Amino acid sequence: MHLRFRTPGGTVILRNCRIVIAIIVVSSLAACATTVKVAPSATFQWTSPTKRLILVEPDVELYEMRAAGELEPRADWTETATAFIAQDVARGLAAHSVELVQPGVLTDHHEIQLSRLHGAVGDAVLLHLYAFPLPNKGDALDWTLGPGTNDMRAHYGADYALFVTVRDSYTTTGRAIMMLGAAMLGIGLQGGQQIAFASLVDLRTGNIVWFNRIMNNSGDLRTAVPAQKTVDNLLESFPL
Repeated sequence: MHLRFRTPGGTVILRNCRIVIAIIVVSSLAACATTVKVAPSATFQWTSPTKRLILVEPDVELYEMRAAGELEPRADWTETATAFIAQDVARGLAAHSVELVQPGVLTDHHEIQLSRLHGAVGDAVLLHLYAFPLPNKGDALDWTLGPGTNDMRAHYGADYALFVTVRDSYTTTGRAIMMLGAAMLGIGLQGGQQIAFASLVDLRTGNIVWFNRIMNNSGDLRTAVPAQKTVDNLLESFPL
C-alpha cells in the first residue's frame, strides 16, 4: 500500500541530482508550490501557416520515496506515466490544429543527448527564474540548446520542437509514518513532489522561445485523469 502524503519544507538525502535541484526550488517556493507560472518569453510566431511541431518523447521518471527519504526508481510507473503524458500532449496540441511529428521512443544518439541537455538547461531555468537568480541573467527567456538542434530540424522537417521533462515521487506508508512522527516533534520532512517543465525550442537557433513549469504536492501520473490535468496545466499559455 502507498500513500500520497506530501508536505513542503525540510530536506532529505536523495540519489537523483535533478530531484535534489527540484526540491531546493520547491522548498524556496513553499507558499506557491501548486501554482503554474509562465516565464517571460521571446515573441513567437509560427514560421508557416501549418503549425508543424516535433513532439519529442517525454523525459519522465517516477520514484517511490522510502521511509528514510531515499528514492527508488519505478520502471512500471514510469512507463505508464510516459504513455499518458505523450498521448495527452499530442491530443491537446492536435485539438488546436498543430501538425505533430512524433519521433516515438528516442533511439538516435544525438536526439537522446538533446533531450538530456534540455533537462539540464531546464534545471538551470528553474533555479534562475524561481529560486536563485543568476547574476548575468535577467527576466528574459534567454536560454538555448545550441545549434545542434538543426540536425533534428533537417531530419523531421519542422522548425520547432516541444521538450517535456517530468519527475514525480510517491510517499510510501513508511515515509508517511516518519513524516507524521517528525511533525509531532516540530520537524518538517519532505514528502513526494511532482515537478515538470516544458520548452518550445526553435530548431533553427536552438533558442527556447516558451517555457512553463508546474510544481505540485498532489496528483497521480499513474492514472489517466490526474495525468491529463497535469498536462493541461503544463500546456497553459502555450503559443497557439
